[in-house]
Amino acid sequence: MIFKVLLIFITFFSIIIPISADNEEGPPFEVGFWLGAANPLPGSQTAKKLDSTLGLGVFTRFPGPFMFLSEFGMGVSNYQSKTERGLTAIPVYGALAYKLPIELPISIFLRGGAGAAYVIARPSNTAKWDPMALLGVETSFVAGRKVRIGLRMDYQRIFETIANEPPTAAQRYYFSPLDRDYRLSNPNYYQLKDVEFFHFSLMVS
Repeated sequence: MIFKVLLIFITFFSIIIPISADNEEGPPFEVGFWLGAANPLPGSQTAKKLDSTLGLGVFTRFPGPFMFLSEFGMGVSNYQSKTERGLTAIPVYGALAYKLPIELPISIFLRGGAGAAYVIARPSNTAKWDPMALLGVETSFVAGRKVRIGLRMDYQRIFETIANEPPTAAQRYYFSPLDRDYRLSNPNYYQLKDVEFFHFSLMVS
């Protein structure tokens, strides 16, 4: 599943880059990456279960519609804990970004969007797609007229509670027979929870 998502983005980039290279109007087309701290939102229930980790991702941004910029991206973060709990989140999103019309040496972008996150949860051994929402802000500057360097801060909320019932057996995976704990397949032992994350990262595009 992860490789399918990567293939979709590689195909998208290979199509859109030649098109945007001929577009001389408006802000330039950007392809970049970010790397930084991926944290359960402080004060949330997620922070009580999982520890902070390192996250990374890629994104593309181009002009339109209207005064906005369109942004598409994906990332990956693998959260651990002091117990057996763990979670891997692979968000894929689309967003609209707005550059504040302020005359400063740096640019400030506000961003909002939505998408879906492929979530692998342990020890329940589930792997499925859940809807997600995204809010973010970016401060950056252009170095050498071609490279943008800055800081990104993003809030992500993954909505598992939108599902009507716990994951089915088809949505579970097992590393070994020891993972087949009957309690994990019993709906009475499974609670649907939304999770919230805060990303603070360096970006280059």
